[in-house]
Amino acid sequence: MSAHAYVLIVLRTLNEPEERDYVVALRQKGYRIEFVGAEQDPLPILLSHPPIVACFEYDYPDLKGLTDLRQAKQHAASVPLLMITQAHSESLAVWAFRTRVWDYFVQPVDLARFIGVVASLAQLRSLNPGSQERKQAAAVVNQIPPEARLRCCTTSSQQIQLERAISYIEQHLYQKLAQAEVAAQCGITSFQLSRLFRKLTGNTFQGYLLERRIDEAKRLLANPRTSITDVCFSVGFRDLSYFTRTFQKHVGHTPTHYRQRLNLQPPASAAVVEPMPINPYDKLTPASRPLVSTNQLQDSTCPQVVSP
Repeated sequence: MSAHAYVLIVLRTLNEPEERDYVVALRQKGYRIEFVGAEQDPLPILLSHPPIVACFEYDYPDLKGLTDLRQAKQHAASVPLLMITQAHSESLAVWAFRTRVWDYFVQPVDLARFIGVVASLAQLRSLNPGSQERKQAAAVVNQIPPEARLRCCTTSSQQIQLERAISYIEQHLYQKLAQAEVAAQCGITSFQLSRLFRKLTGNTFQGYLLERRIDEAKRLLANPRTSITDVCFSVGFRDLSYFTRTFQKHVGHTPTHYRQRLNLQPPASAAVVEPMPINPYDKLTPASRPLVSTNQLQDSTCPQVVSP
């Protein structure tokens, strides 16, 4: 089955879709564009009329939207997929690449890189016209990120407000976050935000924020090069003792013990100390050490014999 010379854009946006800069750039380059709406299944089109590339566009990725992308990759594995998202987190990017998307873009899209990727895919398909044979990818165990799993599939105003709150938290997790500050970003009061989290997540705002910080701390502790202090400040805590007590309360171990349970070495000290030169004979017992001085050890040449 030959590739069709068009780009498919799969809209999985919660807000009303609008024409993006990358769509304008594609048209200017002469690409034909087709759209799949939020309530449409992209699989029939991907299988019957495979495009050069399929772009899955999100504003706030939710469970249903990410599941659609994963199923598209599993059932139409030969079609390259690009993920374009407004809300971004490291865990979301990791999930995308483990799902085998071709590339991952955050709004606003880097147009030069985006057009370059599409052009390279178009050239690749023109050189290999038979590469669009239908095939199915092996199932990959790749859990959808927790911030997406919390989101339900409705497009209600409450759901959109929750999406905005979660996105803001993810982007400012390392900062001190006040509930009123996040509520203002969503256009609601602090009390309304509290009720929103309780209703849609089953947790309070402060409870959700603390869980995300602890989860992120656990992820950072897996890196032996990151000190406990750096982890503490990277996830929004400002006091190392308080961070240690809070972490132990929720995880059951102090950060140091948690890292040791991962069989990781503690992080190296920030100060780099030059090692002292080691005498190669120091490891020998006194009885087996040769009777030579340290200065003689530094000379690797054989001693010369001087005639009288």
